[in-house]
Amino acid sequence: MPNNLDREKAARLIRVWRARQIFHRAEISGIKKIPEAGRAIIVSNHGRLDFDFFILVKLIWDHCHRFPRIMGDRIWFKLPVLRSLFHAIGAVEGTRANAIALLRQDHIVLTYPGGVREIMTSRFGEERIRWEGRTGFAHVAIATQSPVIPVAGKGVNNGFMFVTSGKRLGRLLYQRILRMGPSYADYRDPLTIGLIPFPLPFSMTVHFPFPCKVKYIVGNPIVPEYGPEAADDPEQIKTFATRVEDSLRDLLTTS
Repeated sequence: MPNNLDREKAARLIRVWRARQIFHRAEISGIKKIPEAGRAIIVSNHGRLDFDFFILVKLIWDHCHRFPRIMGDRIWFKLPVLRSLFHAIGAVEGTRANAIALLRQDHIVLTYPGGVREIMTSRFGEERIRWEGRTGFAHVAIATQSPVIPVAGKGVNNGFMFVTSGKRLGRLLYQRILRMGPSYADYRDPLTIGLIPFPLPFSMTVHFPFPCKVKYIVGNPIVPEYGPEAADDPEQIKTFATRVEDSLRDLLTTS
């Protein structure tokens, strides 16, 4: 079961990210589309500003006084210090079971279906959506009858320039050092230039991006058109996931 959230402690911790909020001149539009109460799933595009989700969480907290529960990659819960931080801020390992449990308690959950693949295949200065086969959020939305709210992150790929593919460093970090197993075989760690003006591994420079501007655009909630029984129907899940993906892509290209 997901950990209970100490909202006062989480609010204190999230204030630290005000520095990054100012650094990126971060803003959010359409915030009233996020409900003041009740369950919802926020989906967004992942970018090279890997930890920008903390900025998004802070903006939502500031405007709505709600803490989205972040669905985090398993790797962050393998490292003791980061595990403690993520739990304190309300993040949980991004499994379907955890998401369903939180939604049934009327939380908002925040997920990035594209994951690390979307980060590593991105282009500098251009937002991309890479969700091929990533439909877990749609299954959860249908099973819990939760609205899905697309949030487009613009500027999230402007923080770093990748100068290598990162395949070799990725194998060294994720397979030999962290021993994350075959599911992490494609994870990369490219040499990166950001605020530090010479190439270093992305895993070392992730907190030193260029001072790019970041804007989040909240789209209209998308409600499943069919009942929870459709959570067992792969075609219905795929159709709903595509509908959400198209909506997010529209926000990125037209806003």
